[in-house]
Amino acid sequence: MQVKRFEFQVAPLDTLLPEGVPRNSLIGILGETGTGKSALLNEIAYRALKRGENVLFILLEDTPLSRVLNFESLGFEVLPYLREGRLKFIDCFSYRLAGKDIELPDELAEIHSHVEKSIVEVEDPRNEDILWDYIERESRAIKGRGMVLLDSLTECLTIATNPRSLLDLIKALKAVVSKYYFVPFIYTFHFGFYDEFRYALEVASDGVIDLRFNPEVIKEMLVKQMRIRRMSGSYHLANWVTFDIERGKGLVMVK
Repeated sequence: MQVKRFEFQVAPLDTLLPEGVPRNSLIGILGETGTGKSALLNEIAYRALKRGENVLFILLEDTPLSRVLNFESLGFEVLPYLREGRLKFIDCFSYRLAGKDIELPDELAEIHSHVEKSIVEVEDPRNEDILWDYIERESRAIKGRGMVLLDSLTECLTIATNPRSLLDLIKALKAVVSKYYFVPFIYTFHFGFYDEFRYALEVASDGVIDLRFNPEVIKEMLVKQMRIRRMSGSYHLANWVTFDIERGKGLVMVK
């Protein structure tokens, strides 16, 4: 039986992966701060929603409301998918606000009323067993017809009680979510932090997407580039391609 495949429908990725990617893949997006990792993850999510898939977004660096505003800043309207229940957030950030009385500005309160219905809040994401329970349960509900995105594993390491346990969690999620449920699992990771963990993580991943600033012109401007370092089960081009981020279009190819 041949494993089903999907196309990202993100211009630079589809150029580098002309035959698409197997659905049972664990894929890392790696790069320095500012190279476009979160913007790429947002567009991957939006394109999946547009083609009828469900998206489970695990947030460790910002709140669900903040992420929705980030979608809107890119020109991607996701409120309809929140209302339909096809976009859900596992919130591993807001536990920091427990016990604090936070009042939203009026202009954000209405947006938050739509967002909060799609939030699964994790009381203590520092506990790997608790985190596993939330991710596995929500992933099971979208098996074969959705994807799981995590932003970012670097932040997850800062709160993990044991890096080895976190690596074991990722391997278990790969086995169950990607290989058994056929739900692609895509995460971001920042270069320059926890390099020893990153090397082990890359080995465990089916695919590695590198983002960087073009070293030839970095002194004049921050030109972003992308390449596929590895993608198991997929033909891919190995060269770097240059891209920019445009509102309403997402990542676009640049000569």
